[in-house]
Amino acid sequence: MRQALRELGALIAFIGSVLKSSVRPDSIHGSRRSLVLAQMLDVYQRSLVTVLFAGFFVGAILALQFTAMLSVYEARSLTGGLTASACIREVGPLIISFLLAGKVGAYTAAELGTMRITDQIDAIECLGTDPLEYLVVPRFIAIVSASVLLLVVGLMVALLGSMLVASLAAGVNPLQFISGIPRFAGFEVFAAGMLKSFTYGIIVAGVSCHQGYTARGGALGVGRAVTWAAIYTNLYIVLANFVLGQALDAIASLRGGV
Repeated sequence: MRQALRELGALIAFIGSVLKSSVRPDSIHGSRRSLVLAQMLDVYQRSLVTVLFAGFFVGAILALQFTAMLSVYEARSLTGGLTASACIREVGPLIISFLLAGKVGAYTAAELGTMRITDQIDAIECLGTDPLEYLVVPRFIAIVSASVLLLVVGLMVALLGSMLVASLAAGVNPLQFISGIPRFAGFEVFAAGMLKSFTYGIIVAGVSCHQGYTARGGALGVGRAVTWAAIYTNLYIVLANFVLGQALDAIASLRGGV
């Protein structure tokens, strides 16, 4: 428990340092911009196909489950709205964050860890360049932005998959499917999904960069960094999901009471 709290404190301090480096006036021009764009392109290339594949079948599975339950009550017209709400609020942000943690987070931890144990980061410091600004900030921004943008893409594909399956398996009219979405998935639901995705992206980026940047102990240390990056990322995402869910529900209750 003490080790987990110490690790959490170190992670928060690390993310604070990264955010401080990212808002420096000289960090948004020239080479920094090209580094961020290159990292974003790399993240999309690694994750887009997986997100499209997973999003389609997640939507299809949800459609099968909801149509099976709603058919009992002759309420299949609600399939679109319930599927969209579930994808946006819970399933979409979680699935995409786990995919990013497994593909991009692990790779980032291994990449930075290798740079650390081979003294490349020390060499950058000797040249007078801030390694956080040069190595970590572009990866951090790329992962966080990719988390949000990939959620939008994944949701579109998930809704397409759910609409296709609902139409073929349960006879739900596509127009009926689409018309039910605004009833359950309005702006507040979409904003909640974006907030969760943004938060999970910070967790994935922060944990993977921190574990790789602080790796020690040769090749064994790199393997340990990747392992702990996966463990801490999944743990923090689950905890963040619980906290955000409670907070959003409390806000919705207060607004409903007003």
